[in-house]
Amino acid sequence: MDAAAPRKMHPNKEAFIEGVDHILAKWTALGLAIEHSWGGHETEEKRDDMVDDIVEFFDNAKQKPEPLDLQDLLLEIMNLDFHVELKDESEKEVAAVLCKLFAECRAGNFTMVDKLAAERDAREALGQGNAAVKMSQAAPRPAGMEVEDSDSDSGSECEDDSDDDMEED
Repeated sequence: MDAAAPRKMHPNKEAFIEGVDHILAKWTALGLAIEHSWGGHETEEKRDDMVDDIVEFFDNAKQKPEPLDLQDLLLEIMNLDFHVELKDESEKEVAAVLCKLFAECRAGNFTMVDKLAAERDAREALGQGNAAVKMSQAAPRPAGMEVEDSDSDSGSECEDDSDDDMEED
């Protein structure tokens, strides 16, 4: 194998990254920050960095990831990178959905990612694209973060699996 060849990412991690991107694209507060360039001329890059920061948060969790820690990370990024002080507590809902996504992807269940991708495709087919998020592979955000899935728990906690299902191969 060529030493310069990139390592192939595990499908669970690939799906998780895609799902994080979709979820962030649906977050109204972040969508407004992007639409109005509240992060300055590097707003879109900061949004992409946010996806990386969230994935890294889960990658670096040595034990069960704490939703409160994730909420703190989301608040910090929104404040420092986009100059947004959230008062609607939407970071709680976003953190809960991200934790649910992580647990599903880690288990090899891509139902939520597929649903989010289908929603994006439907919005794009209707021409409801958001120019602020076009550089991302994510969908423009609807008003809420509703993601229904009757096959799993409430998503209020991050699941703990000590295996390396989402690590790069």
